[in-house]
This record gives sequence, C-alpha cells and structure tokens, in this order.
Amino acid sequence: MTQPASAHYLHDAEQHLSARCLRSALIQPLWSGYGECFRAWFEGYPTPLVVKAVQPPDTASHPRGWDHQDAHDRKCLSFQIERTFYQFYQPRLPDTCQTPALVTSSENHKDGRLSALVLIMDDLDAQGFYRREQTLSPEACRPVLNWLAHFHAHWLQDSADNLWQTGCYWHLATRHKEWQAMPAGNLKMQASAIDKMLADCPYQTVLHGDAKVANFCFNETLSDCAAVDFQYTGKGPGIKDVAYFLGSALSLQDQMDATTFCLDIYFTALDKALDNGPFAPQRKHIIATWRSLYPFACADFHRFLSGWSPGHHKINPALEQQTHVALSMLVNS
Repeated sequence: MTQPASAHYLHDAEQHLSARCLRSALIQPLWSGYGECFRAWFEGYPTPLVVKAVQPPDTASHPRGWDHQDAHDRKCLSFQIERTFYQFYQPRLPDTCQTPALVTSSENHKDGRLSALVLIMDDLDAQGFYRREQTLSPEACRPVLNWLAHFHAHWLQDSADNLWQTGCYWHLATRHKEWQAMPAGNLKMQASAIDKMLADCPYQTVLHGDAKVANFCFNETLSDCAAVDFQYTGKGPGIKDVAYFLGSALSLQDQMDATTFCLDIYFTALDKALDNGPFAPQRKHIIATWRSLYPFACADFHRFLSGWSPGHHKINPALEQQTHVALSMLVNS
C-alpha cells in the first residue's frame, strides 16, 4: 500500500491552494531528511499535483557523514535556487524542454535561515511522462540528449541571474572538504586546473546541474522526456550535464563502446538547435569547444567522487580513462 504524505506537509499544501486534499502518495523523502516529495489529489483540481515540501532539520544527518554547516547551507540554498528556476526560468523554456509548471510556491525564514519552502507543481505522470528508468541503451538516451541540447542552446551565454554561478552540485569551490579527503595524486593536484578549464570556456550556458537519468521522466515509448529537480541549476559549459548524464544512464560496457555515438547525438541536436538563433555563426566552434572538454567534465566529477565516496560504483574504468585523457591534455598544453 502506498504511504501517504506526512500530515503537516499536507496541511501546508491545503493552505497554499485553499483546497482540501482528498488523498496523497509519497514519492520519496528528500535527501538527508529535508522534507518530502509527494503526489496529492485536491478538491477542485482535475489532475493530481506534485508537492515538494522542504523543512530543513535542526541537525543535519548526511548518510555519508558530510553533515557540516557548509553542506547544510548549500542544501538550503539549492532549494531556494530551484524555486527561482521554476518561477522565472521555467516559463521561458521552449516546448522542446518539457518540465513541470509551477502552480504556487512559498518560503519562510527564521533568524535569517530557511525554515520552510513549498513548491506545488504540475504532475508529469498526468501528462504522459510516467516511465522512470535506471539505465538506458545508447539509443534510448536520445530524448534526454535532445532535451539537454535544446536547454543548453536556449540559455547559451545567459547571465544565470539568481542561479548558481557555477552549476552542478560537485563544483570545486563548494567542495573543499571533499577535495581535502581525496587521496594524494595527480587528480588532486590538478583539481584547480581542471576546474579552470571548464570555468574559462568562452561558451557558457545554464546547466540542469543534476542531469542523472533518475531526474528524467519518459513517455511510454521512451521517445520523449521531461526533466525535474533543478536545485543545482547554474552556469557552465553544456558538456558537464552530458558527461554526468551518460555516466548515470549507460552501463560500463556502453560507456566504453558508445560514448562517441551518444556525443554525436547530442552535438547533432545542438547544431540544429543553434542553427536559427543568434549563435548560428559560432555553432561549429561551440560544438568543437564543448566536445574537447568532455574528458575534463568527467575528470571534474571523478575528483568529487574520489573525495566524497571513493568506493562509489561510478568510479569505473570508463571514468578513469577519461580522467587520464584530461590529465594528459593538461601536461601537454
């Protein structure tokens, strides 16, 4: 039997909508006890809505032990940034980048710190995006790669106001404790150089920031998708999203054999998305630049994992191979 949402979160949602909740179903608790995400059916609403209810704990308890104050503050800020995305960025997206629309939202503060935040959004399941996948074949990655290409093309050279000025949750400036925990070696020594390669890319866009396969919802035939979870949306070269997505979606064998195939899908879609816009004259250079940064995007994530969770399953031969390429390119540059 499906577990309902917690009563106090349901009450808050009812207050926001001025509507009685008929029933609810927990989708998942938020990471480290920060709240709940649930689906709810409200009186007067023809389809269910999805509620993301945040109530930061008094004492953080991270499952991997990273429960220091900086991590707590970063997590709280991520929810506020997600609200900003849904309020001001999501309504400006093209139809090729399906996401939930925001119905209503609020946030409260106590003593200058976030005490509660609520996002109430359309339900993607009700729009036909009800499939969730843990792994994908290279060909089945196509709708996500198309989504990312259009997202990145749409926000190319955007200032990303009130979003993360460096997108993706693992960027070095916010992960010094994880860097300190890394084993000694070339990757640790070159962490700043790798970060600089990505930061100095002349073509920046708005990144999804957590573009793992679990944050995409698919239609029945896996021919189309929509994205959720915009807590770490911010600036960066689009290839960072692509590298993170492929590492989450493909089997190790497919990462070894089909990465080029998947990159070709993404860059073909990016080329088409840029073709009729203001960056059409530069699109070949944009593509060449981002493609050359693929090993650095992989190495950057590898750096984070090796300090945060050195035994993580994503540290595999494919990731290690790309890191080796990036480190070799730094030596030869």
